Amino acid sequence: MRWRVLATAALIAACPISALADADQDQRWGVTLWGLSYHVNKSIDYAAGNYGLGLRFYPVKQHLFIEADALRNSNRGLVAPLSVGAEFGIARISACRIGGIAAFTAAYYDNRRTDVTDVKFGPVPGVSVGCGRFKTNVLAILSKSERPLAAITASLTILF
Repeated sequence: MRWRVLATAALIAACPISALADADQDQRWGVTLWGLSYHVNKSIDYAAGNYGLGLRFYPVKQHLFIEADALRNSNRGLVAPLSVGAEFGIARISACRIGGIAAFTAAYYDNRRTDVTDVKFGPVPGVSVGCGRFKTNVLAILSKSERPLAAITASLTILF
C-alpha cells in the first residue's frame, strides 16, 4: 500500500516539471487524476490513497472552471464531488505558474465505515502549480468541527 502512495506522490510531483512549455490558452478541458490525502485527525484510520478520475471544463480562458469527479474517499467509499471555481495567478517561476484556487463544492459521500451516505457542500480553497499541460492541485478540505482543517488532498490535472 505504501508503494502506491509513494508512486502517486512521485507522479504528481514530476509531471509539471516534465512539461515546461506554456500551455495553450485555448485548452478548455482537462482530466484530473486523484491520488493522495493527508488527514489532521489521526485517531481514525483514514485511507491516504484516494484514487479516482475527474473531468474539468474551463468556459472562460482557464480562470473559471467546472469539475465533476468520482473517487475513493478516505472512508473507503465513493465520493462524487461537483465543483465550480476560479483560479487566480499568484506567481510565475520560469515557465510555471503558481495560482490560488477558490471553489464551491457539493459532494455525495458514501461512508463505508459508518454505512451512511451524505451530501456535503462548502468552500474548497487551494493552490495549483501549472507547467505546460500539467497542473498539480493541492486542496484544503474544511470541516465544521472544532478542527476546521479536515484534510489536504492532491490531484493532477492534464489539460487538452
